[in-house]
Amino acid sequence: MLIFAENKKKICIFVAIKIKIKRSMKKIVFILLIFCSFLVVWGCNKNKTKCVPQKEATSDSSMRSNDDTLSLMIEHEVDDVDYGVIIKRGDKTIHRFGYKYPEDDDLVPNEERIDSCLLTDLNFDGIKDDVLFYLGSFGASGTKHFDACVWNPNTEHYDKIEEFKDIPNPKISDKYKCILSRVYVSSAENEYAKYVCTNGHLIKVAKLRQYWKGNIYPERDRAVYEEHFIKANVWKRNLKLNQISDFWKPVVPF
Repeated sequence: MLIFAENKKKICIFVAIKIKIKRSMKKIVFILLIFCSFLVVWGCNKNKTKCVPQKEATSDSSMRSNDDTLSLMIEHEVDDVDYGVIIKRGDKTIHRFGYKYPEDDDLVPNEERIDSCLLTDLNFDGIKDDVLFYLGSFGASGTKHFDACVWNPNTEHYDKIEEFKDIPNPKISDKYKCILSRVYVSSAENEYAKYVCTNGHLIKVAKLRQYWKGNIYPERDRAVYEEHFIKANVWKRNLKLNQISDFWKPVVPF
């Protein structure tokens, strides 16, 4: 009986130890599972942190073809000027300067001025980094005038083209690399001019007169034209529409 009781006691101790070991193993497994889960989450977050900037960099690199495109903004309430001009390449500001309207007495617009300007290519170097400033419409025919500044890469400043504001209804022709103007003289006459921009100055190189003789109804194809090439001082008179130079096409519809 004593031996049986002692063996029974040993068996109970063994079972209790086994149960404790199983419980400990379960705890260890549970802790390991939690630890592994933590490692998985941490690893994913770490990979995600690496991937996001990479995707953003890829997105930015795909837009680099547009980095050379300039944009223009106007800022108001700038001291000593009528408004400020901000020119950006992408998100980076590359030029900032102020603009004041001309104080000429003969440049009084028909209506209140609206601050407006745009980027263009006045010297035809293939870069739209020059600026046109809208001055308004003038006179009974509503002739439009603009001010202009050309970027000077040598001085890294904008140079104002003083003569530009005197050009009526200017039209920039990229195809013919010139600036054309049109002015209404009367119901029977219009005048046109061709300019080129050289070293920050405008030079008038040709003129065209369009007029109607007698009682001819003022239709375009029935008009008479006179061309004057200023440098060579060459005149061409009594021309028909199909005989004038092609560069007049942007302002004289063919």
